[in-house]
Amino acid sequence: MEQKTGIFLVTSGEHPTLPLSEAKAILDAYKVDYRVGETHYKLVELEAPASAADLVAKRAGYVEEAGIEIFHSLPEPAEIKKTMRSLDLTRYISPQESFSIRVARYGGISKEVSRVKLEAELGGVMLSQIAARVDLENPIRRFRGMLAGPYFHFGLQTFKRPRGSVGRRRPRKRPAFHPSTMVPKLARCLVNLACATEETVFLDPFCGVGGILLEASLLGCPVLGVDALRRMVRGARRNLVHFGTLPFGMILADARRIPITKVGAIATDPPYGTGASTLKATTKEILRDFLPEAREILETNHRAVVVSPLGTGVSALAEDSGFKVLEDHRVYVHRSLTREILVLSKR
Repeated sequence: MEQKTGIFLVTSGEHPTLPLSEAKAILDAYKVDYRVGETHYKLVELEAPASAADLVAKRAGYVEEAGIEIFHSLPEPAEIKKTMRSLDLTRYISPQESFSIRVARYGGISKEVSRVKLEAELGGVMLSQIAARVDLENPIRRFRGMLAGPYFHFGLQTFKRPRGSVGRRRPRKRPAFHPSTMVPKLARCLVNLACATEETVFLDPFCGVGGILLEASLLGCPVLGVDALRRMVRGARRNLVHFGTLPFGMILADARRIPITKVGAIATDPPYGTGASTLKATTKEILRDFLPEAREILETNHRAVVVSPLGTGVSALAEDSGFKVLEDHRVYVHRSLTREILVLSKR
């Protein structure tokens, strides 16, 4: 069994609760032993096997980078350098390897500390111990200093999300577009909150043009998409194929009568209003009829993630259908729409 160590995650900071919940769900899905440490705005600290840092960062929608924590200290430069000098840095870098040190400030704290000056001073401490060389453009080892909360945190970065990797999947960049399609980060987060893995048959029963399906498919899940409108089913398939993936199956059907026997994870954002996409039913009526169906086909002790407009009463409907509500998140979209995201478990 891999020994636990300190790891850090740097989130996008776009939501106060979803990034940590997403990271925990990924670790739970892969049965990783972990303990949550402190969180300071974008920075999340965990005790977990070192490999967990990259596992979470590569799958999560809201994690931008990750790495191994080396030390933390009080945020005064003298104390930081003293702590760093006391460590054996050869555990993290070999002679002749190139390195960079970048310092970030999260939450607007420790403004009296010059990040540029601190980077140079810590580089000097590193060079005094190891015959390495500085390379700010393309180093072999990237060290990160983070001023967050009451501490300075220092670690070795093991993963950073490539620039533009999410933007290329924006709804407007896809062959089939629909204005209600969810943005990639949130869609991926929903898949992870459902604890979906490569071994999980994943279902979106209101798939639309496939925004959530696409993220699940890119994560390696065999995906099933259901929608009541033929143009949506065709659009979802086009979008998946465009990004180099194929669905396990696409079904033209009413999600209130799902023609599927068993799945391992569900995440969905049912249509709002009373238009053609809802077959003239209200969102509350759709959820009332859909949730018992979802519970019937979901494997025991597995998760469903359901999105609805705040005020729909989805929590009570879910409990009436036999689900246990594990988490409830709110995402503000605009003045007339706040999304409620429920993480449900089949008991």
